[in-house]
Formats: sequence, C-alpha cells, structure tokens
Amino acid sequence: MNRIMHSILAIAIASTAVMAAPKKQPLTVWIMPNGASPQETLEKRLELYTKKTGIPTKVEVLDWGEAWNRITAALSGTQQAPDVLQLGTTWIPYFASRKEIKPLNEELSAIQPERFVPVSWNTTHIDGDSTIYSVPWFIDIRAVLANKRILAEHGITKDSIRTYEGFKNAIRKVNQKDEVLEDGAHVRGYAFPGRSDWNLPHNFAPWIWSNGGSFIKKDTDGKWHANILSEETLLGIASYLHFIMDTLVAPEALQTNTAQIAQQFNNGELAFIVSTSEIIMQTRFHGNMGGLSNARIGSDSVMVVPIPKGKVGSVSFIGGSNLAIPASNKRKEALDLLLFLTDDENLDAYTKQIGLLPPSRKVLQTWAEDEEYRVLVRALETGRAYVAIPEWGELEQQLNTLFSAIWEQMEIPSLYSEDKLYEIFKDLTVEIDKKLNYPTTNIMTAAEFKAAWNKINEESQPKVEVAKDSTNEAVDSNMKKAPFVFVVMLVLGFLFAFLRKRKK
Repeated sequence: MNRIMHSILAIAIASTAVMAAPKKQPLTVWIMPNGASPQETLEKRLELYTKKTGIPTKVEVLDWGEAWNRITAALSGTQQAPDVLQLGTTWIPYFASRKEIKPLNEELSAIQPERFVPVSWNTTHIDGDSTIYSVPWFIDIRAVLANKRILAEHGITKDSIRTYEGFKNAIRKVNQKDEVLEDGAHVRGYAFPGRSDWNLPHNFAPWIWSNGGSFIKKDTDGKWHANILSEETLLGIASYLHFIMDTLVAPEALQTNTAQIAQQFNNGELAFIVSTSEIIMQTRFHGNMGGLSNARIGSDSVMVVPIPKGKVGSVSFIGGSNLAIPASNKRKEALDLLLFLTDDENLDAYTKQIGLLPPSRKVLQTWAEDEEYRVLVRALETGRAYVAIPEWGELEQQLNTLFSAIWEQMEIPSLYSEDKLYEIFKDLTVEIDKKLNYPTTNIMTAAEFKAAWNKINEESQPKVEVAKDSTNEAVDSNMKKAPFVFVVMLVLGFLFAFLRKRKK
C-alpha cells in the first residue's frame, strides 16, 4: 500500500514540476512566398530544429508587396520584430546602414564564409564595408527557359540560340509557323512583361550587362554615379526594345506581369521566357504538391539556356535572399536558428523544395550533376548582382519608373519619339546622381544621344536567314536573265516592224 502511495505521490510531484516549468517561447521566422508551399516547406525543416533543441518555432509568410513596409516597421521598433527574417539581397545594405540588423563578424568561424560562392557572399554586407550583416539563404539566377517540344519541332538547338542574333532568329521561326494549340491559343516565340511589372530593372539588366553597360558606375575616385546614358547601356536597352520594335514580341504582352507570362509558358504558349529556376523544379512535382508535372510544360519539358551573348558575353541577373537577425533581438537562440537554417544540409533540402539555387559551393557541386541546373551553376561564374549600397532600394524604384515610361511609349506608337526617350534618360541620370550625392557633369546632349541611338538601331536591323530551295534558285536565275531577254525582245520587235513596213 505504501509503495502505491509513494508512486502516486511521485507522479503527482513530477506532474506539478512539469506544469510549473515555464514554457519555452517560440522563435519566430518571417519569410516571403518562396516556392509553391512556402510555409509548409519551411515548417518541415523547423520540426527538426524543435526536435533537436526543444524550442518551438513559428513561421509567418509576408507577401512581397507588403514585406518592405512590415519589415521596416518591425526593424525600426514600431512593431514586434521576429527572431530571424528573410531579406532580399538588395535590402541588406539599407537596413545595415540604419544599424537595424545585427553585425555577425564575431560568428564568422561558425558561419564559415568560404562555404559560399562569391557572388552570393558579396550580398551580405555594404559595398566597401567588411562588417557582415546576413548569411546567404538562396540564389535567384535568371536564364532563358525553353520549351523542349517546340524547339525540337523547329530544329532549334542550344548552340543556335547562344547569341543575340541566333535567339532572335529562333523566335522568328516559331512566330512564322503560328502553331495553334488544342485550346485555340497561338504559340509565340517569346514574351516578357511590361510597365506594370515588379521586375522591370531585373528584366532589363541581363541585356544591359551582356553589352557592357550598367545602371551605375564608379568613377576614378571610387564614387558611384549614373551610367544610363553611356553607349554600352543604351545598346543593352535597345537590344531589349528591339524584341518589340522588330515585332518578335507582341505589344499586348506589355500589358502583362511576370506571373502571367510564366503562366503562358506553363500552358505551352511560349517557346522562351527569361525567368527564375523555380519552374524547372515545379515540373518535377504533381499539381497536388504545387508542381507542374501534369501541366502542358510538364509534358513538353523545360530546357535551360544561358542568356544570349551580347558584346561582352552572357551575363545573368542574380538576386536571392539572405537571413538576418534584428538588432533589437536579445535571444541567443536566434543565432542558433539562423546557423541551423543555413547549414549545408538545410540549404540543400530547402532549396530543392523551392527550386532556387543554394549558395553553398559544396551543395552546388551536387546540383551541377543535374543537366538543367548545371547551366545555372555555370552561369553563376559570369552572373551579376546589383551593387550592395544603401541607396539601391530607392534607385531601383527610380529605374522602375524609367522603364515603365519607356514601355508606355512602346505600347502606343504615337507616343514614341527619340526626344522623349532622351528626356527620360537624362532626367533619370540627374535623379540617380542626386541620390548618390554626385555632381552631374558632361551629360550626353540630345544630339549625341540621337546619333548614338540611331547608330545602335541601324546595327540592330533584323538579319533574317532565308533558306534557298530549288524554286528560289530558279527565280533568282530568271531574274538575272530578265534584262537580257527584254533587250532581245525589243530588238526583234523593232526588226519585225521595220520589215513589215518595207513590204508595204
């Protein structure tokens, strides 16, 4: 009886102790909608963390449209901040300059910077500053995604579209066939979003960089200034505009956004788009898992091609996101969670779910074994990210305004004029220099702009390859003989008239 009473008492004491023990506060993580099921995907990884540490976690997904305002409010102290948060790579310098995210230099031995590819690690701090404020989480690199079925039907190969001209000729081929799908949709070679899109600078960047241009540039004293009106940048802008000017892309595409263009590609209506790598991974999962294997693009299949070469090569746009800790955070477990999420095992598992590249060198080696992702891994060597300066966020908004104004002119031909283009470029140059505290001097004149723009457009005239068949050759031959035959007939006609007159 005593034993029973002792056992009951022990159980009661243990239960009281458990009830009295304070519950551990969950660690909160803010992320944006990465991949098809962002919250569920991350929560699966965090279950392992909770199992290991006993600390619960909570994930909140912020829409990209609201993320900036929510994060700004949280980091400035007007709202409750999370323990760990995702920041777009271009946002890091802004919040770091305001000292609103924690410096991590004391933790570099645990972070191991050498693990990460340079183009990704360079986004963890402000340009010219050695203080580290974040850890790379995933890389968004954009290349040409192609519909394998459409390319095979037209005999278009990877090699044939490696150059700008080759790419344009391939688009022209697809457009000329004007294939109609079962649902009545017409297949086009290429399309991209217009002035209402949220990715405007990202969309222009590869064409500008591949031709040696840039949005901003350092002078000999190391100071940043606008570079919009350089001939190289103008060449890149013109290269992109010529997809519309040469009627390779339908003007109505400019009424769409990134999501709508991606949907057209997924429906098999486009041979090419320039997009993120998420679509590649999505074609390997069924629709009930947020994938595309049961969509038309799933059966047609995706092929990845580098950005077509410009004057200086093939340069892809590289973005992505890092993880950071608010400066006001006092929990040492926040760092443990950040290190957990950015170790190689979790980087590999998480990025495989969302389809974007991991920033770890070691993990990328295994990804390069995949034929399509290999193209993207190699493109990291020549790809380019935006400059890591605090002012970039505001500059990006100005670039959005610039390119939106350009597309507005392209949508309505009556609005297009070189004078208006020049004013747009000049005003933006002045605004960028103002944001960078740089004196605008020796700006390109309207006459110089027109001369450069006309030269670029003349060089960009379509070079259409027309295959000659026997009919063409026969027509060419007859056309060459035509003048001789005409002269002979004229002489014979004259002689005939002369002899007839003599007989009379």
